[in-house]
Amino acid sequence: MDGKTYKLGFKGSQETVKLQKYTILALSATILLLTYGVLQKRERLVIIPPVIEERMELGYESANQHYYKSWALYVASFLGNINPSNAGFVSEGLSLSFSAELYQEMRAKIVEDAEKMRVTGRSLRFYADKVVYEEDTKKTFVAGKQEVVSAAGNVHEQDVCYEFEVDIKEGLPTIAKFAYYPGAPRTQDWLQRNRHTQVAATE
Repeated sequence: MDGKTYKLGFKGSQETVKLQKYTILALSATILLLTYGVLQKRERLVIIPPVIEERMELGYESANQHYYKSWALYVASFLGNINPSNAGFVSEGLSLSFSAELYQEMRAKIVEDAEKMRVTGRSLRFYADKVVYEEDTKKTFVAGKQEVVSAAGNVHEQDVCYEFEVDIKEGLPTIAKFAYYPGAPRTQDWLQRNRHTQVAATE
């Protein structure tokens, strides 16, 4: 037997095993890093419906302004067109749109308004003409004409605004704050221009 050849072969095998051991450790570490990266990555859904030209993006905890504006317009259209016959449908349809606390308040208000309209024979119609998203405050404003139609068919029209703060949690939009008032959207610019009027009104 050639002892030298055997010695070299055995030593080479040991070096190969050692190299494979380090290679396996390196691959295991790489797999762990990739797995962690995948688990931490939050997918962003990009939606371009056929009737909307803007690109809407919905992430795990955020969305782009086009998504916020579209969602706010959807909810405002429901709220602005309530009548006694559809109040139950509107209330159920918006059950997942508001936070749990705010939904209870909104549901009670919808039921109350519907009962008032049933008694008086009135109904509401809302026509949005402007949707504004304010990046600094994360507020979305849906402004337009609110028509109150009497039982006799008479129409009273006024400018109104629906104001929303929408939170995105786990890819789902939820309205955390809501306000409804007559007039123009109360953006930061509007509040700055009308700050003296607002102060006088509170005194």
